[in-house]
Amino acid sequence: IPERRAVPILITLADVTSGLAAGMSIRYFPIFFLEKLKMSPEQVQIVFLTTTLLMAVMTRVTQFIGTTMGNLCTTIIFKCAGALLMMLMVVSYQKGFSPLFVCVLFVLRTSTINSTGALTKSLLMDSVPSSERAKWSALESVNMFGWAGSAAFGGFLVDWEGIEFNFYTTSTLQLVATLPYILLFIRSRRRN
Repeated sequence: IPERRAVPILITLADVTSGLAAGMSIRYFPIFFLEKLKMSPEQVQIVFLTTTLLMAVMTRVTQFIGTTMGNLCTTIIFKCAGALLMMLMVVSYQKGFSPLFVCVLFVLRTSTINSTGALTKSLLMDSVPSSERAKWSALESVNMFGWAGSAAFGGFLVDWEGIEFNFYTTSTLQLVATLPYILLFIRSRRRN
């Protein structure tokens, strides 16, 4: 990869991989809450409302932390933490923890892993010439389009091995999606 293209390509690769992973499970969380945790539709909506509110707070937190630790390091920490929280959520369900505890882990997981969007966008835009920013931004729409296909794959996994397997696969793929960020971090350390 040419040096000037390495950063935007790796960030885009990470974002697309993470987006595909998220698409595999996003449509199955309500089913998990309703069928596995035996929650009411109202309770499920409260979980999603709480997640949205905490995500707004966490976005501000990651921006603040990014100013001291750096956007790249902050992104790696929060993305890995979110993926690990998802694994912990599934393990907690399987071990019979209360639905409330499982929901708290879901809220923390979702708000943590999704709080770095502004940081990764900043990293991407800082690494490309201003004349190319629209082109790289347009790749975000490809990311959203990929959700539909990955949701179908998530459905295949649910049919094949169950919803928890789908969640484990998603969190594993989200951890894999941090590898390009880790490569960029190592690259930046070697240069400094």
